Amino acid sequence: MNTNWHGVPREWDVLWGDVFEASEEGSRLAAPCPVCGSPALRRWFDLHDPTPRLYAGIRWAGRGSQWQWCADCRSYLHTSGVVPMWWHTDLVVDPKTLMHDPGPIQAVMDTSEPGGTSS
Repeated sequence: MNTNWHGVPREWDVLWGDVFEASEEGSRLAAPCPVCGSPALRRWFDLHDPTPRLYAGIRWAGRGSQWQWCADCRSYLHTSGVVPMWWHTDLVVDPKTLMHDPGPIQAVMDTSEPGGTSS
């Protein structure tokens, strides 16, 4: 297993985005990673401002950040924007530990429940 985090390779940008946009599964996605094929896709949102917002006719929970990654090949994407209303997790990550890469979030997932996250 690769231990070095790296951005999603450019040739996989579109497919990566399509996979995550199509899913409302929570922290663990059922789809395989577009980069390596592993069933290890993860995501996590950090809601900074829980003021509900309306953009393009869609209600959002508020502003925040999102991490999308593959726990096997260590490809990841980190963005800021709005957090969807459907997002919910019991996973508690200390905001002081958050980095651009999802390493601290993955570490909490690894210790939260057998098999990872409790979303």
